[in-house]
Amino acid sequence: MERLDRVTVPPPDEAATRAARAAGLGVYLRAFRARHCDDARASARPGRRRRRTLLLILLAAAGLALPAVATRLVGVWLGVPLLLVPFGALGWFLRRSFRPPPAGLRPDEYVYLYERGLVCPGEGGAARAVPWRAVTAMHQDVTRTHVNGCYTGTHYAYRLLTGGRQGVTVGGFLNEETVAGPADSQIRELAQIVLDETVRRALQPAVTALEAGERVAFGEVAVDGRGIALPSGTAAWERVRGCEWRGDGLVVVRTAGAGRWAREAKDIPDFPVFWTLVKELFPHAREYRR
Repeated sequence: MERLDRVTVPPPDEAATRAARAAGLGVYLRAFRARHCDDARASARPGRRRRRTLLLILLAAAGLALPAVATRLVGVWLGVPLLLVPFGALGWFLRRSFRPPPAGLRPDEYVYLYERGLVCPGEGGAARAVPWRAVTAMHQDVTRTHVNGCYTGTHYAYRLLTGGRQGVTVGGFLNEETVAGPADSQIRELAQIVLDETVRRALQPAVTALEAGERVAFGEVAVDGRGIALPSGTAAWERVRGCEWRGDGLVVVRTAGAGRWAREAKDIPDFPVFWTLVKELFPHAREYRR
């Protein structure tokens, strides 16, 4: 029972309800255990880690240099007690590092689903609403991990752009070959909703554009009824020798006389829509399931 209680997602608080109401998300449906992070916080995190590491190194150097200087200038009676400072700090750091995690989930470990979007809780009573109508592009990144040739789990990340290049990423880690436990991420269930909403938002406009003879762009690659446009040039579908979505997430397009173009699926915005159009326009497209 203690394990179950530790992973219970709390109901939406006042901040989440207020954010959902302001964004017009409609009725609350359910919660998912999945991590989330906005782009601004993710970009600032490496800098904070580097500054924290540098500070720890400087403090450690000062903590060891001070007793040595005190021993030489004053005597052992002062230098030896000063050694307690760095070793005491080391003990405090190790205790914090290996202490058991606090009960309950952090706000960045769960996501609320509403009729018309998501709400991502934040620290200090903050909450961010992500309406489906505000999403302009979705980038998916699914990576299977192996250790010594053995599958250990899959990382899922879905970045939702909501204007410009800024957005929010929801994701998680899950071992797909074991029965899901009460503490496991529910990212697979949430991912299916994100993919469905992406197709609902972008597929019909793309089909309408194709029927009108227009080209539909997905980052640096574009498709239309005549062919596929790659950075190396446009190839008619008759000259395409293969379109593959490999199990490692790599998308490979081979064309006659133009070689091979390859990009990771995460670099192709709205990838489910792109791949649906490719399979329709090039029936020999191959997909290697993970």
